Amino acid sequence: MINPLELERVQSWIEEAIDEGATLVCGGNKVGESCLDATILLNPKPTSKVSTLEIFGPVVCIYSYTDEADAIQQANSLAFHFQAAVFSTDRKKALKTAEGLNAAAVMVNDHTAFRVDWMPFGGRDSSGLGIGGIQYSMNEMSRHKLIVINEN
Repeated sequence: MINPLELERVQSWIEEAIDEGATLVCGGNKVGESCLDATILLNPKPTSKVSTLEIFGPVVCIYSYTDEADAIQQANSLAFHFQAAVFSTDRKKALKTAEGLNAAAVMVNDHTAFRVDWMPFGGRDSSGLGIGGIQYSMNEMSRHKLIVINEN
């Protein structure tokens, strides 16, 4: 974590989620002054901070669902839309789900930290403004100029 205060904040969000009924699958332990075990929470409440805010820590929440449309609606109900992951052996279902998610990028059968240098990245809505990546960075660092010559 960037500093001990952020570690304390993330731990408090984890503890709050557990107190509200989430199951701690693993992790949640402090492993140094500013290091936290990777943490998995199962079925935190939809109103928990871990469910509604960007945690910026090594925490993943897993939510059970029976209806795919409800799961997509729950994911899209958040103000933050950076990256999402869909895991399925059914490619058609995975692509339909990916198309329905309001994330700026969706990884199918891979984690959201997957990235290659040429890949654009960016958030939607409250997750950020604009797109990053080599092409976009080159454009932002370029100074464009238009010169018009009239030789009359």
